[in-house]
Amino acid sequence: MGPNTCLELNKYYTATAYYSHYIPILISVILVVFTLTKSKFSFLARIFCYFIIGFCIWLIGDVITWTSPNYDLIASVWAPLDYINIIFYLFGAYFFIALVRGRDIALWQKIALFGLALPAWGIAVTNQSVTGFNLPVCEAFNSEFLTQYKLLVETAVVIFILVYALFQFWKGEKSMRKQLSIVAFALVLFFSVFGYSEYYASQYAVYWFNLYSLFVLPVFLFLIIYSITNLEIFQIRLIGSQLLAYVLIIMVGSQFFFLQNTTQKTLTVVTFVLSLGFGLLLVRSGKREETARKKVEKLAGELEEANSNLKELDRQKDELLGMVSHQLATPVTSMRWYLEMFEDGDMGTMPPEQIATIKKMQSIVQDLSDLVSMILDVSRIQLGRLKLEPRPLDIQEFVADIMSVIEPKAQERGVIFNKLIATNLPTTPLDKKYTRMAIENLLTNAVKYTPKGGEVRFTAEVRGSNLYFEVKDTGCGIPKEDQGKIFGKLFRASNVRNSIDGNGFGLYVAKGATENQNGKIWFESEEGKGTTFFVELPIVSQVAAPQEPAADGTKTSA
Repeated sequence: MGPNTCLELNKYYTATAYYSHYIPILISVILVVFTLTKSKFSFLARIFCYFIIGFCIWLIGDVITWTSPNYDLIASVWAPLDYINIIFYLFGAYFFIALVRGRDIALWQKIALFGLALPAWGIAVTNQSVTGFNLPVCEAFNSEFLTQYKLLVETAVVIFILVYALFQFWKGEKSMRKQLSIVAFALVLFFSVFGYSEYYASQYAVYWFNLYSLFVLPVFLFLIIYSITNLEIFQIRLIGSQLLAYVLIIMVGSQFFFLQNTTQKTLTVVTFVLSLGFGLLLVRSGKREETARKKVEKLAGELEEANSNLKELDRQKDELLGMVSHQLATPVTSMRWYLEMFEDGDMGTMPPEQIATIKKMQSIVQDLSDLVSMILDVSRIQLGRLKLEPRPLDIQEFVADIMSVIEPKAQERGVIFNKLIATNLPTTPLDKKYTRMAIENLLTNAVKYTPKGGEVRFTAEVRGSNLYFEVKDTGCGIPKEDQGKIFGKLFRASNVRNSIDGNGFGLYVAKGATENQNGKIWFESEEGKGTTFFVELPIVSQVAAPQEPAADGTKTSA
């Protein structure tokens, strides 16, 4: 083919060609190694590496055409460059699709995507991609169809990434928007500059323009590195400092081979040594952070496992508690029956002293029965097995029934009991047992924790579409530090724990009984001044008429 004049023509660009090609290749190799090893060869990392490797192959081929003294080698390498160009564009699109979807695409989609490269492959293998060379000016005669087809694929890839990114930006989650924006920007920036410079260089025969356009690659690589390390695209964390340190050292050190001036070389060596020192510090810092991260992750895993074990033990404890309580319920019920038989004289006539003893025993057995029932309810609430039986409940009658129990207790303890009960309380589907348990427990607590001469006030009315109950007392109140735990199982406030009997189940069951009926329960309290509990339960059966709350004037005092 005659003497090679390409090397002579390109000698002014040789140093630039080396710098613009080999430095990105070295950076890309480091990026590929980090990505694959740190991500444990995840499918997304593999796709990204295919894309980077494809571009590196193109860079190697292109730098040969700029720097090789072997004309035959230049001719053989030049021929497949357009096909390789199309391939790494398609891998870039493939990577972006997989990133957005979070999973691989179907086989038919891969065939359709990479099928776009078949025309270019056919032209390359039949030696039709380059039809000849103009040796004096070192210019190849490329296939016009392949040139236009390559431009079409490049344009299609850029438009697809833009449209797909915009669509996912508005449709996808907010947490993904930053990641999508940066990666899409980086890909579009690189592909657009690369494709335009290729087209401009071939159209106007200014090939050095394409050479200098490769200097945009560090921007693209920086964005990719940022995306990988900071946005955790491949779940890689705390390696950004190491990766950027390696890149910095390579870029600074590489300048030494292209500088001719002694002063510039000296300054470059000093800069390289300083960069190497700071880089090593960054690498060591990164390794310490990586070690610390692994320890934290290990501890977090162990903590999660321990928490899971504790939850399982808690569940088993609740099941055991429920089972034991259920087994206790039968003998307690039997004891009640036998005591009733003694009291009724079924076992023969008994003297008054024995009858009095039987009544005391009945009271004790009733307390035991209530405790067993309470424990069973706690277990059911904890395990999510509370079975409600909502039936039409006359709230007016329901409240009156509770008052008949609470008022004697208040009178016995010397507590003033006031009540404000509306006259329009409706009938609504509620579980009578658990609704009573909630309201009666609040009233019983109010009376129990209010000293002699203190006051308890009970309000029952309709507010909007809800039944509203309020229990206000002037008792000991709840310490501020205990208020966040007061509805907890087995919890009792610190100011009554050792002075007043209780089991810590009542408020837990009251909360469970209320919330399982779509109601709300809350309180306000100040230590030493009293507590007010509020309960709201939805009215389902009817819309209450405008209420006319009226106190019945009843006041019970010691």
